[in-house]
Amino acid sequence: MKTMIYAALAGFAVASGPTKLIIDTDIGGGGCNDVDDVVAVAAANAMADNGEAELRAIMQNTAPVQCAGAISVLNHYYGRDSVPIAAYNVSTVGASLQMEDPLPYVPLLGQIFPSPIKNTSQVPDAVAMYRKILAAQPHRSVAISSIGIHTNLAGLLKSGPDEYSQLSGEALVAEKVFRLAVMGGKYPESALSPECNFCGGARNAHNHDTASAASAYVAKHWPDSSELIWSGFEVGLLVQSGGAHFQRCAVASKNNPVKAAMVSFEGGPNKSRYSWDPLTTLVAVRSIVGVPPVRACDCGGVNIIDPETGENKWLPGPATNQTYLILIDATAAGDAIDKLLCQAPKHHEVAKGVVY
Repeated sequence: MKTMIYAALAGFAVASGPTKLIIDTDIGGGGCNDVDDVVAVAAANAMADNGEAELRAIMQNTAPVQCAGAISVLNHYYGRDSVPIAAYNVSTVGASLQMEDPLPYVPLLGQIFPSPIKNTSQVPDAVAMYRKILAAQPHRSVAISSIGIHTNLAGLLKSGPDEYSQLSGEALVAEKVFRLAVMGGKYPESALSPECNFCGGARNAHNHDTASAASAYVAKHWPDSSELIWSGFEVGLLVQSGGAHFQRCAVASKNNPVKAAMVSFEGGPNKSRYSWDPLTTLVAVRSIVGVPPVRACDCGGVNIIDPETGENKWLPGPATNQTYLILIDATAAGDAIDKLLCQAPKHHEVAKGVVY
């Protein structure tokens, strides 16, 4: 069975070279409301410094206006102000997310670190940006790391032809995206306890309904020509990063926004956090085979998500484009993430006088 599954997934491989990466994040503004998005965005920038990735865009999939500013702080720290940032647009026709307060680290980063973008009023609509970026990329060259709710991805799949492409959303994804790595769900099933990225969390009933419906739509309509990797709650829960290992590195000074976010979220220094989002982003860039601490499940089938509750269940069957991750070595996974965090940015001039 293992040979069959790996052989099936190998059919989704693309030419070697840096992975063209788009990150779709809730970054402390809804969904799971956590700090590991910060670690994921930093890890992606570090992989770009290494020549492993080309960061094409970062999308915010939640409503709070300050989240785009937090993303901009991180990109600025790594010298990547040119990377487009876009956001779920709550003012567009049909938008349905209600505003929620972000976690305290989100406005904090904007207050104490420099960045060209401060809020979502300065960035374009995420679906429009997806279509613009994807249309300009070579055939089957883009990987997406989904580390939040699925509002943007559902909107992309539902989108129609526009000034950037005459293809429908589904056709555009099939043409351009070779891999989607999703932090979401529990495997083989969530039972009556849905994972927060799939259901939008439990803080806002309306947003719960919106997120659940979006997750179900993406799972059902993602093109089968694109590899779809599910990274479950149970995997990242066992992997720690961003704590003392990273914060004792030379790069973790008062000028480092990743450290500032971690200290704010954890209530003190040298405390690590679960690594759901950074591990998913590593797999998006490096592939499952390129991240030895994890492997694909020895299973065929597909992930089914309830559009009303966000509960999920793996439905066994023949080999498909889908799989979910199994953790092999939690320590090695955390070390791989912290190693990226400990890299000094290649293109950054340190801001002076930052205090937190």
